[in-house]
Amino acid sequence: MGALQSGLPNPAMIPENWHLLIVDLKDCFFTIALHENKAHSIFHQNAKGLAHAYKLSIETARAIVKAWPICSHQNSGLG
Repeated sequence: MGALQSGLPNPAMIPENWHLLIVDLKDCFFTIALHENKAHSIFHQNAKGLAHAYKLSIETARAIVKAWPICSHQNSGLG
């Protein structure tokens, strides 16, 4: 990948005397932690993830996953 790529604006079209901010994108990727109460509305967890997040026994977490069929098809289900 070069500096000038198709689909991106041409840097020669930037007006003179404009201030520029150059950001190295490899330093910008990070994860925003979700509050555990909101986590299930965003994605489905497997039993191991539930047990860890909510301090449940693995048996209890597996029972929860079995009770919600949509969860058992996501993320290896009872894992």
